[in-house]
Amino acid sequence: MSKKDRLTYLKSAVFSADRNEARNACYRLFHFGGRFHKTTQRRNRRFLLDLLVHENAQVRNAVAIVFRENRFNHAVIPLLKAIKNPANLQNRGTLVYALQALNCRKKLVELFEIVFEAAGNNWEVQQHVLTVLDEQSFVTTPAELRHIKQRWEDLRPSWNRINNITAGAPARYDLDDTLIQSFIDEHLTH
Repeated sequence: MSKKDRLTYLKSAVFSADRNEARNACYRLFHFGGRFHKTTQRRNRRFLLDLLVHENAQVRNAVAIVFRENRFNHAVIPLLKAIKNPANLQNRGTLVYALQALNCRKKLVELFEIVFEAAGNNWEVQQHVLTVLDEQSFVTTPAELRHIKQRWEDLRPSWNRINNITAGAPARYDLDDTLIQSFIDEHLTH
């Protein structure tokens, strides 16, 4: 099989109904071209980045996992766009999970916005973002910190109610207002 035929095959295999086959195709496309054909490799990675807007969640997830496994930091902004896309509201846990292995140091506001927007409807997304917030260091401006603080002050009074958390008796796994406040305090004091 020629390189062109292999490339065509891999690009079609990305859309396979078999999750493992799709992920394997994404992985092979990510590396296709190698160090001797950087232009080919860049085109393939652009192809994969463009798939983050695909309507099929399985395709997006396969690509996101490959970006995570390869620590492909160029995917941070496209992943954030895909996470914020209203069409992906019910299928974005894996996209956020991928961010855990990527450098999000300049995306503190965006990460807190995801936590705030997921309130009441996606514990998994919130948990993955809190992991990023816990494990990474961030660079921010005073204006960004004020924005986060203001958003939280507006949201905090209704946080537990929105997230169906019993006041004064949160379950062990609840992301209650006290926990979120601790993340806010940690990042606003640095």
